[in-house]
Amino acid sequence: TFTVNGATITQTAELRHFTSWSYMHSWAQASANTFVMSWNDNSSDGRITTFTIPADGSSITEVAELEYDTDQATHPGLAKLDADTYVVAFQGTGSVGEIATFTIPTDGSTITKVTQQQHSDSYGFWNSIIAIDANTVLLTYSGESSDGFLKTFAIPADGSTITEKIVLE
Repeated sequence: TFTVNGATITQTAELRHFTSWSYMHSWAQASANTFVMSWNDNSSDGRITTFTIPADGSSITEVAELEYDTDQATHPGLAKLDADTYVVAFQGTGSVGEIATFTIPTDGSTITKVTQQQHSDSYGFWNSIIAIDANTVLLTYSGESSDGFLKTFAIPADGSTITEKIVLE
């Protein structure tokens, strides 16, 4: 964590959250002091970790972690859909586009994978995802031939299904 005061940036706290290297981190805020991070480990496995950080940034505490894919889950994009539903889009095994939902309470104490499905059979990398209303996410990603894609998905509050709605290349 860092404190920014005008032209001064000071490191406040640090936590090594993994014993090897990690990459492609995507963050969302669960509550005032709880944060969710989707990332890849050194084996390209997909992971989600929750942390608590007080407002003054004086400490970082890992709360829970889930390795949600042990084959390949690179280029993750993470979005908070509602109070406890999160969506991760990523490049899966064979370079396909995947999307998954998770339930995480506001205190970050548990992480439960709800469902996952393939949304593209040709690539699915450099994912960026945002919630655009209570039950819809907008995904942008690089797909076949490195073309840019926009997709919307309808997801109910419990995260039980993922329905592709609009596709634009």
